[in-house]
Amino acid sequence: MRGLEPLPEPAIQEILAHVPPTAEALPLALDRLNRTLGSLPRVAIEAVAQHFGRPVSEVLGIASFYALWHVGEKPPPAVCLCGDGPCYAQGAAEVRRALEEKGIAVRRTSCIGYCAAGPVAYFEGRLYRHLTPQSVRDVLQATPQPPTVAQDILGIEVPEQEHALLRNVGRISPDSLEDALAAGAYRALHRALTQMTPEAVVEEVVRSGLQGRGGAAFPCGLKMRFTAAARAEGRLPCVVCNADESEPGTFKDRVLIEGDPHQLLEGIALAGYAIGAKEGYIYIRGEYVPQAEILEQAIREAESAGYLGTNILGTEFSFHIHVHRGAGAYICGEETALLESLEGKRGEPRLRPPYPTTYGLSGRPTLVNNVETLCNLPGIVAHGAEWYRRVGTEACPGTKLYPISGHVRRKGLLEAPLGEWTLRRLIEGPAGGLRGSAPFKACHLGGAAGAIVGPEFLDVPLDFASCARAGAMLGAGDVVILDEQTCMVDYARAVAAFFRAESCGKCTPCRVGTERQLQLLNELCSGQGAPEHLEELRVWGEHMTDSSFCGLGQTAATAVLSALRLFESEFEAHAHGTCPAGVCKM
Repeated sequence: MRGLEPLPEPAIQEILAHVPPTAEALPLALDRLNRTLGSLPRVAIEAVAQHFGRPVSEVLGIASFYALWHVGEKPPPAVCLCGDGPCYAQGAAEVRRALEEKGIAVRRTSCIGYCAAGPVAYFEGRLYRHLTPQSVRDVLQATPQPPTVAQDILGIEVPEQEHALLRNVGRISPDSLEDALAAGAYRALHRALTQMTPEAVVEEVVRSGLQGRGGAAFPCGLKMRFTAAARAEGRLPCVVCNADESEPGTFKDRVLIEGDPHQLLEGIALAGYAIGAKEGYIYIRGEYVPQAEILEQAIREAESAGYLGTNILGTEFSFHIHVHRGAGAYICGEETALLESLEGKRGEPRLRPPYPTTYGLSGRPTLVNNVETLCNLPGIVAHGAEWYRRVGTEACPGTKLYPISGHVRRKGLLEAPLGEWTLRRLIEGPAGGLRGSAPFKACHLGGAAGAIVGPEFLDVPLDFASCARAGAMLGAGDVVILDEQTCMVDYARAVAAFFRAESCGKCTPCRVGTERQLQLLNELCSGQGAPEHLEELRVWGEHMTDSSFCGLGQTAATAVLSALRLFESEFEAHAHGTCPAGVCKM
């Protein structure tokens, strides 16, 4: 900025004095100011613009993009209650009414990442889990129940335990490098650096058949090979770990970070060695504050002991890992939007091609994988591809983490071999059966962006290939079980509200389509609907799927369209002013 006089606010200037005026550091400055001031008033926006030499309008555009920052004056205290699919299914609407009846202001928040403990809420920095209309007094009395990572583990159903990603979770202290080393940490990195070439590591991962666990199931080894090949053109690559776990129903990456952070750091370092990178970045969602602190401490410990940093384990390989905290934007789970955010911009998706493997972070070849994917690398490198393929199926080898929530007796994270489990086995086994006498009605599979499936899906093997053949995507593995007491129209409305809030607005089909989709469902749930609403929902859904710029818009109608297809009579009843489940107040 030119023409702005130095601002007198000492707190603002003190914060900015410790932030370098580089483009990628701009979100860091905004985040620190927001945490210190409680919001981003105009004077703070102008100070940031001056510090970074950027127009005020550009800084304002970045600041207003992210949900965890508050532009303007500090907002009044309010309970931030999650109302997305899993929390909705577990009674978030009733909790909201109970809070409001007691005069407590309630603000909507997107998924907080504790879906098995829903409904969940934040208030004045405290996390509240398993809320009910009767327990909202805990919020008033400020008596939250602190979660432990062991509470999230539903089971590890892997015959050969050394294959399990969760084998150390709850058994070692996440802040103890000594514990991690005793459990086998960094042995794979030592083997790679002393016995394998980078090319050999890549080919071992290719032979393992490891598929990306973020949802798309793209072969991880091929991504590594493409990125390493781009490095041969003279551009230094980097590794980016996508820990922006914002999909409602997903909390697996949080558990891995909380319970065994060095497993993730080792996986990132192995990926870096394989592709010839010197730096790695962990982009972690802004809601995961304790988890970011766990990672930062683990990095410091690993660097002090020589497992990260310069000349790792006495070799010529140097690799540094940086933690970057997001600020509340589901779209940043899309890899190109994540890269834009890392570069200090609004997290809007890029046009592809070029793909990140050839043109990623700051134009460098970039390997982007999520937490679960990277946590598989130490086992593959330490024991070999054939060892890895001993569990799972030929087409989908390895284990999978299945986050389970909804209308079952026991909720949490299950690890099991891909293809060996079905929804029926999962519900009747580790999940303890349905919550009451109401029978199974549906499952929302693969996260908010996934399809809703019915009883015909109960015996489909839970792996990427089998689910795709049956007409749904396994995605990140999320399982939200819904019983017959569920109003599928109102559940679809909760999912639509999430996508309306999280659309980045870059393209018209998603920006307008998510808005109209929610409007139509609101009308159907309030008795204001009409039969023609159903056809309009189909048209908008197809338009969003076919025309949206990125995967968010292309899948924002998946749940609604699949619910409409499976439960058309229920939607028709709402169009005529009746809720068969008796949930909607018509």
